[in-house]
Formats: sequence, C-alpha cells, structure tokens
Amino acid sequence: MIVLGLDASSDAAAAGIMADGVLLCEYTLNNGKNHSVKLLPMIEEMLRQTGITFPEIDAYACGVGPGSFTGVRIGVATAKGFAQSYQKPVIPISSLQILADNISEYDGLRVPCVHARCDELYCAAYNGAGEAILEPSVMTIAELSQYLDDKPCMLCGDGVSLLGDLGSQARVARMSANVVRGGAAAELGYRLLLEGKQQHYEAVAPLYLRASQAEREYEARKNGQNIK
Repeated sequence: MIVLGLDASSDAAAAGIMADGVLLCEYTLNNGKNHSVKLLPMIEEMLRQTGITFPEIDAYACGVGPGSFTGVRIGVATAKGFAQSYQKPVIPISSLQILADNISEYDGLRVPCVHARCDELYCAAYNGAGEAILEPSVMTIAELSQYLDDKPCMLCGDGVSLLGDLGSQARVARMSANVVRGGAAAELGYRLLLEGKQQHYEAVAPLYLRASQAEREYEARKNGQNIK
C-alpha cells in the first residue's frame, strides 16, 4: 500500500510517501511562506523522484489542524482534491499528533503545543502508545501549565518557549522536533490505514477549534466591542 501524507497547518509545508511500511521520500519546507504555491510542486517532485504515479497511491493522509486557518484549508483542500480526482480515501490526522510523532521515542506523556494567538496555545497530550490523553484543545498558557502540574512529560512545538518553568519532571524536545514533518504525516497515515481509519473525502473537514479572526471581529462588532 502507498500513502501520501501532507500537512500545511504551520510554518512548515510538509509531504511524504510511505510504501509498504517504508518511507520513500519526504519534504519539509519550514519558511512559513506560500504554502499554496509550494506544496503541490513538492508533491510532484516526490512522485518524480520515487517513480510513483497518482493512480498508484492508495490513500491520502492529511493534517487537518489545528493551526493556521489558511494553511489548514490549503492542506485539507489539496488532499481532498487528489482523493476526489482518483477516487481514493483520506486519512484525517490531528496536526498535533503528527508533531508529537517527532518525540515518539519518549515513552511517557508527549505534549505538542503550538502558539495560537496572544496567550493561547493549541495543545494535546499522548501516552507512549500514541493514544490521546488530552484531545486537541485551545488553552491559555496558564491553563496548560496548570494541566501539566509537574507531570513527567516531554514537550515539543513552538509554544514550548512560552510556557516557562514547568518543574523538574518536564523535558523539552530537541529544536528540530518543533517542526511538523512530511514523513510523520505519511507514517501515521499508513498505520491508520492499516487500522481501517480512512474516510470518504467528502467527510473530511478542517479542525479549527476556535473562530477565525474575521468571525471574532464580526461578533465583536455585533456586540459593540473592540477585539485585538
């Protein structure tokens, strides 16, 4: 089986190809720019390098967020577009779970956290088996700090630097673990496909968790409030 995984929810545009349990190729471009024009050429180059054609791909794995609203839409629309064109399923994955895969060697509580806005973080927590102990959520810095409360854990993501001292039980991952990787998206997608977790492309939707800036401003104007 061949799975193409991708994610565009963060500053990184990422894509990878897993075939029969082997990662054949991955690209991760972490410059936060032009995902709409960078992602498709990355995928085309992967296929050229591996010799795989679109009809040979069995499923598309996609990070559905949370993260950048625009980036999430780009990633989900790309995966669904391919799936519709070739009538293949999509495997939706939380982008936080893809990020947590960077520290899969840690056998305890793994906590990916990504800066959302102001003092808010997108975060989740997974045990050593990859099961969600805390589903993807939006928390303030204070709320996540209280949740962790000196728990033994390892943290990754660009939100880690905002948390301050979490006690002697918390560990911080290496810097390279703060970036969503294309290979992780492909590998997680492959494993979930084996478990039968694929969906029809029409059923796949972005995971935003919070209202967009435009929606917040609209609600604020209705209520006569100012919004930052």
